[in-house]
Amino acid sequence: MTYGSAWAAGPAGPAGPVSVWVALSDTGGAHAEAAEALRARVEQAQPGRVVWRVAHWSQFSGPKPEPHWVVAVGAAAQRGMQELFAADATPPPLLAILVPRQAFERIADPARAQTGLLSAVFLDQPPARQLELIRLAMPAVRTVGILAGADFREHSSTFEKAAKERGLQLGVSVVGESGLFAALQQVLADTGVLLALPDPAVFNSQTAANILMATYRRQVPLVGFSPAYVRAGALLALYSTPAQVGARGGEVLRQALAGRSLPPPQWPREFVVKVNQDVARSLGFALDEAKLGEQLREGERP
Repeated sequence: MTYGSAWAAGPAGPAGPVSVWVALSDTGGAHAEAAEALRARVEQAQPGRVVWRVAHWSQFSGPKPEPHWVVAVGAAAQRGMQELFAADATPPPLLAILVPRQAFERIADPARAQTGLLSAVFLDQPPARQLELIRLAMPAVRTVGILAGADFREHSSTFEKAAKERGLQLGVSVVGESGLFAALQQVLADTGVLLALPDPAVFNSQTAANILMATYRRQVPLVGFSPAYVRAGALLALYSTPAQVGARGGEVLRQALAGRSLPPPQWPREFVVKVNQDVARSLGFALDEAKLGEQLREGERP
């Protein structure tokens, strides 16, 4: 059954069992955790209605029989599922989860996005939340540095707006032909805190230790995007767990199964603030991660 015929039945969607493919970029770890949280959230609301097929994206070898919905966990799965249904005139809607915003937008199929057949729950955090955390944790800081890849230019306006609203000045250093080290030295020369973004071209297993070492030597705190950065020496990290992202994806899918339209791509709603207390003490900060998290949530409540 194709997407077109299945959803032509009316606003309530398919009346019988619903076929959902969950394509994983990696069959273990964070991707499996997110997928399980998504399934649990849907099953909690509509037990037994969905017929699930969960596998590595490469194991979905043909689009027939076509599922009602496809969930892609991670960027590789998003790309693979888009390609699988590329020749389909009526492809099933695709929800990508646990994918950074920049990666999602870089590989998103424009036709799918324009027709409402593609959405996402991002891995990373909204700029306003990131900069609000910095304002709350380090009220004396006025300059925020960002070490970025070339794709960041497309999103710089949202960061600049969020910074301006909080009385912060943004300093962006783009990693170019001169290399990572030169860009890092430039951004650290005049910044009160370095904000790390999940761009694998800049922050990865080969570069993270050197970046953390450079910031520590300059006594510039680093705000990371995963608990691993806190363990490695970042002052703070703001992130959503795979389970939190997956649960939000399950909410989106559950609402769609109830007949609602697929919403626009969105940031995760739930998040965690983590503090490295040893680094905080060495830099002269007294931070309470639970309090910071609650302050952020309070500020986002309608």
